[in-house]
Amino acid sequence: MERSRGTVLLAIAVLLMVVGLSVRASTETKKIRMGISALSAGYTVAYIAKDTGLFAKNDLDVELILIDSGPTVHALIAGGLSVAGVGASRIVASGLEGSGLRILAATNNRQPYQLIVPANITSPSQLKGKKVGVGAFGGLDDTSMRFGLSQLGLDPNKDVTIVVAGGKATRFSALTSGAVSAIVIDPPYTLDAKKLGLNFLFDFIKSGPKTVYGTLSAKDTYVKQNPEIIRGLLKAMIAATQFYKTNKAESIKIMAKYMRIDLPAKAEEMEETYDAFVKTASCKPYVDPEGVAGLLEQIAVRNPKAAKADPRRFLDMSFITKLDESGYIDGVCK
Repeated sequence: MERSRGTVLLAIAVLLMVVGLSVRASTETKKIRMGISALSAGYTVAYIAKDTGLFAKNDLDVELILIDSGPTVHALIAGGLSVAGVGASRIVASGLEGSGLRILAATNNRQPYQLIVPANITSPSQLKGKKVGVGAFGGLDDTSMRFGLSQLGLDPNKDVTIVVAGGKATRFSALTSGAVSAIVIDPPYTLDAKKLGLNFLFDFIKSGPKTVYGTLSAKDTYVKQNPEIIRGLLKAMIAATQFYKTNKAESIKIMAKYMRIDLPAKAEEMEETYDAFVKTASCKPYVDPEGVAGLLEQIAVRNPKAAKADPRRFLDMSFITKLDESGYIDGVCK
């Protein structure tokens, strides 16, 4: 009898130990490598989720890794990065070649860009025959430049010469030095442009198309294997978006910290940046296929495959949809 009782107690002890291990495993913090392709305000939601502990609240230890957009895409495909914030045009172009990369969310549905020219250019026709600068062919600023020029009545393939002019700071210097005659740029450079008396020919916030900006993307196989991680990331970023929209002063501090901008010396620039980016931020970060269709139209100039591609092929909105239908988003974004 005693032996039987001992066996039962041993079995209960083992069971409790197994349950304890299971609970501990289910709440174990998961390490995530998240790439960001620039120190841009476009990734402020990720900065906030990291800095305020929202990632940690969802049992995620997220390492933000700064890496150029081209290598970011390769790292996602190879598994060196779990997820990434990178220009949607890069994800779509890669997806056309069968990479399996998918856009899971986009915090902004408009580009906070301006097409800027020197003070002596006052009309689009004056750009004919001139050089215009982009960061890299195929990048978001490249597709934006082409769209903006088209809206201004210019043919980007015939009326101007598009050249690679480097990162944002380098492009801005190229414009002010006369090396190029137009760039597409976002805040805080727009404030510098105003102070220098440069002209603004096209405002993407007011007149641009629906687009995909501030993305979270991953490879389809990673998403399938790690649904809880993806769900946690999105929950954190949705909560961070609400924080962003309702806590201006603290959000500016976090932006400046991660963008490596000195406060209070650059307070005016940071306020300009916040005001522009927060206008287009959405707590329901669905990606509209119409925005992807616009990217495909621009990509089709270089890759004919894009002309017939279904925009939905590059998206996975299932996680956002489930979070929305569960009431989570409405509960957070009041």
